[in-house]
Amino acid sequence: MNIGKNVQPHWLFLGSVMIICVTIWSIAFYTKEIKTYKNTVTVIGVATKNVVSDFAKWRIEVSMKSLDRSHNILMVYQNKTAILEFLHQKGFTDSEISEETVTIDTLYKQNPNGYGFTDEISNYETRLSFAIRTKDISKVSNTVNELRTYAEENGINLNNSYVEYSYLPFESEKIPLLEKAIVDAQNRANALVHATKGVSRTKIGKIVSAQQGVFQVNAANDNSVSDYGNFDTGSIEKTIRATVTVEFQAN
Repeated sequence: MNIGKNVQPHWLFLGSVMIICVTIWSIAFYTKEIKTYKNTVTVIGVATKNVVSDFAKWRIEVSMKSLDRSHNILMVYQNKTAILEFLHQKGFTDSEISEETVTIDTLYKQNPNGYGFTDEISNYETRLSFAIRTKDISKVSNTVNELRTYAEENGINLNNSYVEYSYLPFESEKIPLLEKAIVDAQNRANALVHATKGVSRTKIGKIVSAQQGVFQVNAANDNSVSDYGNFDTGSIEKTIRATVTVEFQAN
């Protein structure tokens, strides 16, 4: 049997038309995709600014352990008084010192096997903490280590003493840095297309899309990044880093 002889001419014509249409559509779609891809360039713009912290929060904590809770409370307040006298001598005022917080924890003896604890009390631990908030950065940075020495020499159990340095105008720096990052992106895009002149496009056009990156606040000249953004509080001198991903038309 010859199957080809049974096929009607109009079916052959329709099949040919469908094949031609699909081919034309595929070529058009493919060409459009390639054209769109070749007509844009995407770059990441970066802008940084070095700043100096203008606010400090200094947390100080003293503690005492014994089975006599009253004695613990007496001692931590005596220690606080001694520290405040030291701080006043260094130029700190009462308006810079916040109210204290007192906590008392009950500590239990550990089981002889080293796992878990018994019901027998080993000590009460009393902790008193307060904070200094000031814009006088140098006064804090010059006194932190001196306080540690003073505490050691006077038998004060300085449980914690650490400073958080902040840059208060940080929010107002964001928009100017983003603007600089976009300019940087434009310069990078121009450099890319000029470097490929004769192979790709020769100049860039308007912005197609722009996406802000996460701001990074690091110690000065530290270029480390985090997906969630760094926010350094341990350094007085900091570097703010802004990034923006920009897609440009290429002409």
